[in-house]
Amino acid sequence: MPGRFKSFSYGPTLFAVSVFIALATLVLLGFERTQRQALEEQGNQRVDSVTAPAFLLDREYLRFVNRLDLFLNARHPPAVDDVRTRLDILLSKVETVRESPGSALLLANARVAKSVNQIVTFANRADLALSGDKPDLSRLRLLLAEMQAFTAESLALGNAADLLGSKLLERQTHDLLDQNSQITWLTLVQLLLLSLVAWGLVWRDRVQQREEKALKALNDELRQAQQVAVNANLGKSLFLANMSHELRTPFNGVMGLLSLLAKTPLNSEQGELVKIANDSASHLLQLLNDILDMSALESGKISLRQEPVHLPSFLSGIEATFQPLALQKNLRFEMRNEIEDDLWVESDSTRQRQILFNLINNAIKFTEQGQVTLTVRAVHDVQHKPWLEMAVQDTGIGIDEAALGQLFQRFFQVDSGLSRKFAGAGLGLQISLSLARRLGGDITVQSQPGIGSVFTVRLPWVARQAPAHAVAHPAPALANSRPNRSVRVLVAEDHPVNRKFMSILLERLGYAATFCENGELAVAALLSDDYDLVLMDIHMPVMDGLTATRTIRAMAPPKSRIPIIALTADVLQEARDQAQAAGVTAFIAKPVKPEELEPLIAQMLTHKASSQS
Repeated sequence: MPGRFKSFSYGPTLFAVSVFIALATLVLLGFERTQRQALEEQGNQRVDSVTAPAFLLDREYLRFVNRLDLFLNARHPPAVDDVRTRLDILLSKVETVRESPGSALLLANARVAKSVNQIVTFANRADLALSGDKPDLSRLRLLLAEMQAFTAESLALGNAADLLGSKLLERQTHDLLDQNSQITWLTLVQLLLLSLVAWGLVWRDRVQQREEKALKALNDELRQAQQVAVNANLGKSLFLANMSHELRTPFNGVMGLLSLLAKTPLNSEQGELVKIANDSASHLLQLLNDILDMSALESGKISLRQEPVHLPSFLSGIEATFQPLALQKNLRFEMRNEIEDDLWVESDSTRQRQILFNLINNAIKFTEQGQVTLTVRAVHDVQHKPWLEMAVQDTGIGIDEAALGQLFQRFFQVDSGLSRKFAGAGLGLQISLSLARRLGGDITVQSQPGIGSVFTVRLPWVARQAPAHAVAHPAPALANSRPNRSVRVLVAEDHPVNRKFMSILLERLGYAATFCENGELAVAALLSDDYDLVLMDIHMPVMDGLTATRTIRAMAPPKSRIPIIALTADVLQEARDQAQAAGVTAFIAKPVKPEELEPLIAQMLTHKASSQS
């Protein structure tokens, strides 16, 4: 680091020495290449490849002459096929001489080449005389006399090959010794240069030790700074988790009691006040959800859970949610479903629902008259890849071209002046875009001021088979499961306001509820009595909900198989993963909505009844 240490500059010296070593190495490589070529040449010109074929040719020549002599003059001559076989062997040895790696050197001798050609001539004549049904004996006797007279010349083949082999060995040995001497000198020069480099490296090592000591001090400082940043990030995550829990816990009581209060006999003024209070609480909750989702997206802690989704039921739930909201503003909400009636796809239904909720909420918020339309269809791109397209169209205020380019930026709002009419934090669209891209898709927008906007979500289309025992349309199944006092629900909840809310809610739903203030009491209650369902808070004193769930799952059946619904104000993905790992059957985030809890309880009880039957 500048100012902390000084380094000795001897780089040019080491560079020069390195260049010398490199040049010497190049020269050495050249000699090694030359030596390699010499060795390859030796392989191609082996002495045995020169001498052996010549000796074999001479031997087979004599054998053929002897066999031909026996065939013509012996009392018991060999068969003519035997003579022909010896002739074939002789011809093969001629080819061996011609095709061997050292044949060029051998045949470069004029006398040897002449002898080989003469033997070929004899062989061809013998082949003609032996062809046909009867050999031509007169021609064979004349040929035998000529071949016997040529015996001395055939013997000279071996002598010429032996002499040539000796000269070849002598030359190769001389070349190798000369190259070895040159390599030895170059190796000595390299050793000298390497000694100089080693001395330079020792010197450099001393300087480097001083530099490393200074760098170590700097790294320690950086490590400490990194740890501070990690701790700060961890503190941020813990802060968000704690704030989520602390804010949602009272929200659960406020919104739950407001929803129950709205269903009691109220005059018009009281009903309006309850509605305003409920809308304000819902708005605050949405802001909290957006801030938590944005933080989770930034830290990469939002994980996706791909699962089979019954698309018609999913869309029916969307329609049922937004029809009343649109009617409150005297708007029409229309669903145009262009897909099959019974279709299952693979997706994260929670995140897909969150995207559509943000887009449809915005469409209703920015539309004063007319309608909002959700169109769902299957499309294909230029590569014929299938996509699920969901277009949210409104007849609202529209967006000008300048604002379109900033629409998906954080905190950007189309209506952002001090006198702005529409509330919001400006996070919903960016969260929706981020989630769509995490799902492998995208969101595009088209808009004209004063006419309206169209937000189009495209997600990968992955068709799936319906899961075993899946209920595509749960409403009939739930209708057959009517609440009654014989159903006993064990509720573990430490917050008194939330206990009050759950008590009234379960009472209205027709269930008999027993309450415990912590997980330890819930485990004890389940051991001492029988229950049909457990509603388990996660954050509790003495024993938390996850520990209690694991304890219950470790019990003997049938108590270990009791449905457990986790109710928690902690909505981060880690909380869901931990709850699932502990063994909860289902997960509901606070504030608990009666319209979500009631069908889920009915579904759990229906599933329990079917599994026991």
